[in-house]
Amino acid sequence: MIIIASVLGSLIEISLELQYTKFQENLSYFNLQIAIISGGIAFGSYIAGSAWLSNRFRNIPLNRQNLLSVWALAFGSWGGTSFYNLDLSRVNFRNAKLANTDLRARKLYRTCFQHVTGLERSRVDSRYMDLEIPKVQKLLTQGYSEDPDFGGLNLRGAYLQGADLRRMNFIDTNLTGADLRSADMRGSILANTQVIDVDFTDANLTGICILNWNVNSQTCFTNVECDYIYRRLDDKGEPSDRFPADRNFNPREFESLYQEVGNVVELVFREGVNWRAFAFTMQKLQLEDEGLGLEIKGVEKRGDLWVVKVTHNENVSTHEVETRLNSAYEQLQQLLATKEQQINRLLGIVENQTEAFREISNRFGNNFWITGSSITNLAGSGQIEYDEAAAQVRNIVASSADSGQATAILQNFLAKLQRQSVAATEETQAELMQQMILAEAEKDLVLKQFLIQQEQQIIAAFPQGILATAIQNAIAQLR
Repeated sequence: MIIIASVLGSLIEISLELQYTKFQENLSYFNLQIAIISGGIAFGSYIAGSAWLSNRFRNIPLNRQNLLSVWALAFGSWGGTSFYNLDLSRVNFRNAKLANTDLRARKLYRTCFQHVTGLERSRVDSRYMDLEIPKVQKLLTQGYSEDPDFGGLNLRGAYLQGADLRRMNFIDTNLTGADLRSADMRGSILANTQVIDVDFTDANLTGICILNWNVNSQTCFTNVECDYIYRRLDDKGEPSDRFPADRNFNPREFESLYQEVGNVVELVFREGVNWRAFAFTMQKLQLEDEGLGLEIKGVEKRGDLWVVKVTHNENVSTHEVETRLNSAYEQLQQLLATKEQQINRLLGIVENQTEAFREISNRFGNNFWITGSSITNLAGSGQIEYDEAAAQVRNIVASSADSGQATAILQNFLAKLQRQSVAATEETQAELMQQMILAEAEKDLVLKQFLIQQEQQIIAAFPQGILATAIQNAIAQLR
C-alpha cells in the first residue's frame, strides 16, 4: 500500500507541476513544493490507514517483523548486485559474500552456496526452492543442520554434495534434481520422497527408508555405499522391514536392484497374466527381430493389477516395443486355447510342454506323484489339482515385492495342503514348494528368468526357516 501511495503521490506532483503557471502569481515555487510533498504524504497516510483499518476488520494481524525484514532487505540490496529472474543453474558461489544481493533468481538448479556468507542478508524468494527458510539456507551453505526435519519442503535442485544428512526426515520432500554426490544419508527417511533425477553417486545410503519413494531412470546410484535399507514405517514413524533381513547387500547389489533402466516397457494386466501366452510372445518377437533385445526386468503386483517390466535396446522406441508386445500377446492368447499345437510348431517349441514334463517325471520328489492332472501324496491320503497348486506358487512368487502379502498367500496355501492331507508336515510342504517352483520354471522361461533376477527379493520376502531354504534351493538349481 505504501508503494501505491508513493506512485499516486508522484502522479499528483506531476499534475500540480502542470498547473504551476496558474499558481505562479499567488504562490511561490518553494511553497508549491511544500504543498506537493504535504499532499503526497497526506494521501499516502490515507491509503495506508485505509489498508490498516481493512485488515483490522478482517482480523488480519500486522506482521511488523516480516514487514520490517522485507523492507530492510529491499533497502539493503538497493544498488547491490542483482540476479533477479536470472537462470543461475550450476553457478558456483562457493566462499562468496552475498550480503545485500538480490538472489530472487528464476532457477537455482544445483547452484552451489557452500561456505557462502551473508545469504541470510540477501534478498531471496521461494519460487524455485524454499530458500527463504533459515534452516534451508544453513543446509545449503554449511552442509548440515541441527534441525533434522525437512519433511514436506521443496529442495528441488539443491546442491548438497558431501553434506551430512544423517538421520534426517525427508518425508514428502521434493528433492527432484538434487546433487547428493558423496552425501552421508545413513538412517534418513525418504518415504514418499521425490528423488527423480537425483545424483547419489558415492553417497552412503545405509539404513535409509525408501517407502513409496519416487525414482526414475535418471536417478543415479553409481558406487553408492549401502549395507541394508528399510521398506516401511511402523506406527511410531520409525523405519521397519529391514532388507535384506539377515545379511548385508553385496557390493553394488543395491545399485543393481534399484537403478531404473530408461528403456523399459511396463505392461499392465487387469485380469492376471497368461504366462504361457506371454512366454510365446517374448520368444516370437525375439525370433522375428533380435535387435529388440527384449528381457524381463521384473513382475510386480499393484493392488489388483499385474505389471510386467520388459527392457529393450535403446535404439528402439519404447512406444514401438509396447505396441508390438501388446499386439502379439493378444493374438497368441486368443490362439493358445484352440491352436496350441500350431503355435508351438510355428515357434519351434516342443508340443504340449506340460504333458511332456509330466510324462518325463511322473514321480514328483520323494513324497508325491503326478497322476493325470493331480498331485497325490504317496501315502494316498491327499490330493490337489496340479494347475491349482501351480497358480498358488506363481502367485506367491509374484507377490514377493510385498513381504506381508506374499507371506499371507503362502500361509493360506500351506493351510490348504494340510487340510487336504497333501502335505501335513513342514518338511513335505517345503519339498512340494521346491518341486513346484522347479517344475513351473522349467516349462516357463519368463518365470525362470524372473526367479533368477529377483532371487534376493523373493528370498527376503519370507521368514527364515525350512520353507525359505527350499525356495532358495529351487532358485539355485535354475542357474
